[in-house]
Amino acid sequence: MPDPRPHPDRTSEICVVGAGYVGLTAAACFAALGHHVRCVENDAQRLSSLHEGVIPIFEPGLDALVAEGVEAGRLLFTSDIAEAVCGADAAFLCVGTPPRDDGHPDLRQLANAANQVAAAATGDLVVAVKSTVPPGTCEAMQILSDEAAQPGVRISVASNPEFLRESQAVDDFFHPDRVVVGADDDRTRAAIASLYPSEWPMLRCDRRSAELIKYASNTFLALKISFANEIAGLCEQVGAEALSVLAGVGMDQRIGSSFLAHGPGFGGSCLTKDVSGLVATAEALAFPTPVAQAVLDVNTWARNRVVDKLTALLGPLAGKKIAVLGLAFKAGTDDVRDSPAVTIVERLVAQGATVTTFDPVADPEPLRRLRRAGVFDAAERAEAVVIATAWPEFALIDPKRLVSVMAGSVVLDTVGVLDPAAAAGAGLEVVAPGRSTPETYHAVMVPPLEWALDAALR
Repeated sequence: MPDPRPHPDRTSEICVVGAGYVGLTAAACFAALGHHVRCVENDAQRLSSLHEGVIPIFEPGLDALVAEGVEAGRLLFTSDIAEAVCGADAAFLCVGTPPRDDGHPDLRQLANAANQVAAAATGDLVVAVKSTVPPGTCEAMQILSDEAAQPGVRISVASNPEFLRESQAVDDFFHPDRVVVGADDDRTRAAIASLYPSEWPMLRCDRRSAELIKYASNTFLALKISFANEIAGLCEQVGAEALSVLAGVGMDQRIGSSFLAHGPGFGGSCLTKDVSGLVATAEALAFPTPVAQAVLDVNTWARNRVVDKLTALLGPLAGKKIAVLGLAFKAGTDDVRDSPAVTIVERLVAQGATVTTFDPVADPEPLRRLRRAGVFDAAERAEAVVIATAWPEFALIDPKRLVSVMAGSVVLDTVGVLDPAAAAGAGLEVVAPGRSTPETYHAVMVPPLEWALDAALR
């Protein structure tokens, strides 16, 4: 059968630095496009796993793609930067840029990678930064690369940000909304663009614009989530249904329904970090970004509300057993970085609750002692269950069996996976965001009815 994937006009030799979520996906997908890829990984344990054919992250479809590339001889893994850079047409930097305490990204890994790649290059090389960075970073990497490069070697640094969603990264790579290539000369832009199929949507711009596109995109997505959570909170107060309200809002084509979803807040390795990075960048320039800051404030509020609701339903949580189902920041991944579920667990423990957890995939070492073998093991003798991640299997929980193993009957379904009618029929008291609770008072009309009366009739 013919290969259904599109291919670039020519194949190239590519170096990818970093075998994390972004780097490993990029390396495997570039190899699948026909390029020859050498992926550099300094972590000895991770590199050993990759050599054994074991993928160290959970990403649907990635294991098969890596195996395909290795078997075809188009993908190899190494810790030797010189081996990876030798003969390469382009090098992609896909290393971590974790947030510092002040919100600014820590660029030390990126600077180290840029320095090593430039020093190892024996011929002219295009270096593309895929890591998410503030505007101006690629220019700084250009200065570092120029200083590290051997005499006569020209290093051209470009920005080529990634837009991959965890749990859908492979599909996102092969079906992009856009490929952004930022460089300060046409030759460098063309070199990066040529590595992708020509029919893919391509935006070519300067480096700073490309860097800011990633920050701005993720900030807007986070804004939609925080807006949905704020509206859900208002729905609870006035007695409206958030699902209906947000569905009606999302049907407006100018707005769209994507990411317009309420829950315990957003998390993961991108959204919080990137919004914080945008805010920190603006603060460094004394430029106010109140909308972006509000996105972060509402996200913190959404997480805190979960524990506050449990307290309202159960009273003081000290000594009470609570089961939390889901630890990953979203379904389809094992990533618990900045996970709302983990924050909820930590807050419950801090308030003295006895917490048990279960996640189909995620098993973070700091919380391993709390993890149980399954849903019903975690829920045994629990006074309340919190569903914190929207794993599809949680929608299939037998409500009769669940209530039979619990000591209480409260289920706080923060992600809306349960069938409320079936759960209530089994005797569960299901509480979901965006729906009123017995503790919520709803005025008949706000302001009072006299607001609508003509003054002459009073």
